[in-house]
Amino acid sequence: MNVAVDDIKRKVRVALDMNMESGKLEALGDVDTLSVEEIIESKLETAAYIVERDAPAYLIEGGTTLPDAIEWTEGEGTGPGRIALPSDFLRLVSFKMSDWSRSVVDVISEQDPVYWQQVSRYSGIRGCPQKPVVAIVTDPGGLVLEFYSCTGGEGVTMERGHYLEVPKVVDGYIELCPRLVDAIVYYTAYLTALALGEATAAQVLSAVANDLTK
Repeated sequence: MNVAVDDIKRKVRVALDMNMESGKLEALGDVDTLSVEEIIESKLETAAYIVERDAPAYLIEGGTTLPDAIEWTEGEGTGPGRIALPSDFLRLVSFKMSDWSRSVVDVISEQDPVYWQQVSRYSGIRGCPQKPVVAIVTDPGGLVLEFYSCTGGEGVTMERGHYLEVPKVVDGYIELCPRLVDAIVYYTAYLTALALGEATAAQVLSAVANDLTK
């Protein structure tokens, strides 16, 4: 969902007005040479990044298609595979290989104890088409998606693969998950209140943002 930054700023300003002492926001004037509007805009990308990164999977939708250049580690369509992730990758939305019985939305990391089962030489303890596993790991060249595993052989393809990009303001707009817009507004207001030295208001705004992502 492509949202106008001006719309976000207006909503953040309303949230701040509701949670700061009457008249105090207007009386602030310039804060560290930045106007309140500029502070809000400077916090938006950070707020969107944190909220979209940490939100539960059921609130995430949309996204960009993953590259389908698969590196098979044991043979085409058999066993695990790897996909180099784009530099703007934030989190996985959904992933499914064509011989899997279901898609994966929750991923593991290299620190997860289950990960070491996936890299075992014994294929029987890895993920399989009926119970697939996806891991996001760090390589020298960047992030990599590893999937476990496939059994269909040649002809197996990536049936579904979507990810969220790192949120960026482009030409006055920012791409956001529709269900998370309100949470991002309040988290932006929270970061702005902190920058303005309004700790009490910030605490309230943070609580609202958290409630909107449950």
